[in-house]
Amino acid sequence: MSREDQEDELLALTSIYAEDEFKRTDAAAGGEFQLCLELPSDFVISIKSNSATNSSADNFENTVSFLPPIVLNFELPPGYPSTTPPNFTLSCKWLTPTQVKDLVGEQLFSRFDRLLLQSSLDLMADIVYCPRLTCQMPVMQEPGGTMGICSVCQYAFCILCKMTFHGISPCKEPEEKPVELNEGDESDDEDWKRVMEKAFDKKKNIEWIKENAKPCPSCKVPIQIETS
Repeated sequence: MSREDQEDELLALTSIYAEDEFKRTDAAAGGEFQLCLELPSDFVISIKSNSATNSSADNFENTVSFLPPIVLNFELPPGYPSTTPPNFTLSCKWLTPTQVKDLVGEQLFSRFDRLLLQSSLDLMADIVYCPRLTCQMPVMQEPGGTMGICSVCQYAFCILCKMTFHGISPCKEPEEKPVELNEGDESDDEDWKRVMEKAFDKKKNIEWIKENAKPCPSCKVPIQIETS
């Protein structure tokens, strides 16, 4: 008897509501309601925290101008309506990518799709970008590694300094502007001393590399061959 009651109820719903409001499910005894909402100008959504502090910082309130259609899906179990209530879910479904493309056009959708991908990649900790200005494609970073290889332009670079990959050699520090020394500045001597010490150390490192290292045949990075 329950099956007949369910069938009568579904037929009644089909005759009452329009096709864009109610759709019957073919696979099981149930259906789907879609309701488009027209919100008033002062419609506000408030979420209040149930925490013990109940401070204003835990509460959220925002004015909403538009909502996607509210969708009610329900299924009638074998015991309905005699012994078992219906199963239902209530949700708001966003527009599908195809619907967005139809609404805004090809050019604007391409920009939307690119920005959506960009925001997703920015949240991934293992993604870096090719430092070449003409490329700047996302590159997957190997765990614990310092080298990135762009799959588009094949550029191998250091993920720390974004320069050409230099192996075990330390990253080159950006060139500093010369320190301007003014008369009467008590720190002039110390600043000048630091600049000269840094330049001297850099010169010694370059001389040592020239005398003790050879360029790698593949990547041209200076390497030292140890013999035992």
